[in-house]
This record gives sequence, C-alpha cells and structure tokens, in this order.
Amino acid sequence: MINYPFNVQYCDIDTSIQIAYCDEGKGASTLLFVHGLGNYIPVFKHNINVLKEHARCVAIDLPGNGLSSRGEYPFTMTFYAESIVRFIQQMELSNVVLIGHSMGGHVSLLAALNHTQLIHKLVLLGSSGLEYFTEMEKTVLKGVLHLGSLFYGNAGGLELAIKKSYYATVGKDAEQIRSDLMQFMEADTPNYWQNMIKKNMESMLLEQVFSDLKYLKQETLILFGKEDEFIPNKFVHKTDSPEMLCERVRNIIPTCSTKVLPACGHFVQIEAAEIVNASILEFIQGN
Repeated sequence: MINYPFNVQYCDIDTSIQIAYCDEGKGASTLLFVHGLGNYIPVFKHNINVLKEHARCVAIDLPGNGLSSRGEYPFTMTFYAESIVRFIQQMELSNVVLIGHSMGGHVSLLAALNHTQLIHKLVLLGSSGLEYFTEMEKTVLKGVLHLGSLFYGNAGGLELAIKKSYYATVGKDAEQIRSDLMQFMEADTPNYWQNMIKKNMESMLLEQVFSDLKYLKQETLILFGKEDEFIPNKFVHKTDSPEMLCERVRNIIPTCSTKVLPACGHFVQIEAAEIVNASILEFIQGN
C-alpha cells in the first residue's frame, strides 16, 4: 500500500485520462507541481508542507504515473503539457506558477510557451529542456535510448537512478521513493513502465524547446543542484556544468533568474528543501 503525504483527489480531464492530485493550502498564487521521469507527487512533500502556508499548492501525478490512470497514451512532452493545461482549465486554477522538476520542467516549458495566458510564472528545478542537442548528438543519444529505458525499467536500474539523484550518500526519502516506485512498476502490465520511460526519453530528445526559450513570456526561476548527475547530459555534454547551463539560459530567457545550490544533486527540492522553499516564496511574492 502506497501512502501519499496528502489527501488524494481525482480529476477527469478526458474520457480516458484521470489525474490524481493533491490540493493543500490557500493563497493568491496557485503553485502547480509537476514531477519528473517515472516519478510521483510525494517528491514535493517537503516543499508543499512549507509553501501551503503561503499559497495554494496543487501537485499532480502525470498520466501513466503514480495514482493517475493508465492507458495507451503517447507519453510525449506535448501530451503531458496539454494534459496539464486541461487540468488547469478543468480545475479553474488562476495565478498559476508551474513548478516542474526534471522532465516536469520540460513539460512546464512547453505548457508556458503554448498557453501564455494560463501560466503566470515558471519555476524549473533541475530541469530538462534547457539544453540544445545537435543532429549528431541526437543520433548518438537515440542509440542509447533503449539501454536507458532498460536501465530505468527494472528494479536494479531504478534503485541506481534514485541513488544518483542525490549528492548525499544516504538520500533523504530515497528508500521510500524506491519502494513506492517499485510497487507502481510491479503493479503495471508487463513492459508498461519500460515502454513509457522509453517514449518519455525519446520525446525529451525530439521535442526540444531550447530554440523557443527566447519567446518565453513568464518570469522564470531556475534552480539546480551543483552536483546534478543527470543534467546537463553527461553523455554528450561532458564538459558542461549546471553553472554553465544556467549562464547560457539566463542570456536567452527574457526575464530569468538562476541559482546553483551547493552540496545537492538532481533532487534539489529534497536535498536543499529549505533554500528551494525560500527561493520560491521570494519569487512568488515579488509581484
């Protein structure tokens, strides 16, 4: 049995898609949390527990993940972005600040670019979608996508991926996250999880948004862990660092601020929760 830290509700955004979500707190802003690759709502519990005292905090499980519905979905970044948009519309959310972690940041960027009127501000935590991949780099990465989905699609691979998401030797909540995600993986039909992860990875590569970042209208806050093992991509961008990536993006996105936080990895919202929460609070109260 998987126990979420907050009461779970459900919203039908389509005849075949039901979104599991948590809705905590009240305030002028609505913080909408979007998790990353193969993840779920509880990775934001340390943020929601604090920020719900200052804003309405809504977190969702993306379709095919967590407690949301399963189906033969495309699992593309555009599919997820449009699912978020339909959720916002169905729930009649206003003053929305999208907070996306990892792949969830990529999805949030697409939603913000394509539906400017619905998204007030944007917070990206260890986000994908901020890098540019050349055709040669895409070809190289396509060749290892299958291995990547296999890596993340079994118990050993999942455990290693979670371990690499932390800078600390013993990551806070790591065992709980591993146990929960394993239960989801084992409960799904054979190869469902693996197929979803493969399509996610393909889409992150093929649906690049780097060239469109200059059109982003929303004020944007970007936070990275200095010791992030996943972004920038270590396979083709070996010499890049989170600091370099942030500097590059800061010169492209019209209204953007960035922070690189020491002694934390990809799960920046967990390992540096206090700093992340304070940064988000300052950001949303700015105007």
